Amino acid sequence: MKPMEIYIADVPFDDKDDSKIRPALVVKVSNERVNIFKVTTKFKNKSKKIRRLYYPIKKWKESGLKELSYVDTHRTYNISQKAVFSRKPIGKLDSGDIIGLFEFIQKNKKGKKKCMIKTK
Repeated sequence: MKPMEIYIADVPFDDKDDSKIRPALVVKVSNERVNIFKVTTKFKNKSKKIRRLYYPIKKWKESGLKELSYVDTHRTYNISQKAVFSRKPIGKLDSGDIIGLFEFIQKNKKGKKKCMIKTK
C-alpha cells in the first residue's frame, strides 16, 4: 500500500454512476481513502486535448502491465481503500517513470492544482 504501486481497482467513470475494474496508480494513501490515477491502454482513439494529459509508462512491462499503458493525469480519484487494496499490487513505477510522471504533470498543469506526487 505505497504510492506509485499499480493495483487492479474498481475505478468510477467520470460521467456515469458506474465503475470499471482497471489498473490504477496509487498516488496517496490516507485513513480509509486512496487517491489514484487511472491507467489506460486507450490512446489512439482519444482527442489531442486528452492525449496531452496521458503520460506514457516507459517501463510498462517492468511495472506489471501487459501492454503499453498511460497514466491519465487529467484528475485523481479519491476512492475507498477496499476498492483498491482488495487485490495485491501488480507492480509499481520505476524511479525513471516516477520522475518522468512528476515532470510531465508539472509541465502540463502549470498554474493549476499542485502536483500530489513526491519524487522521494
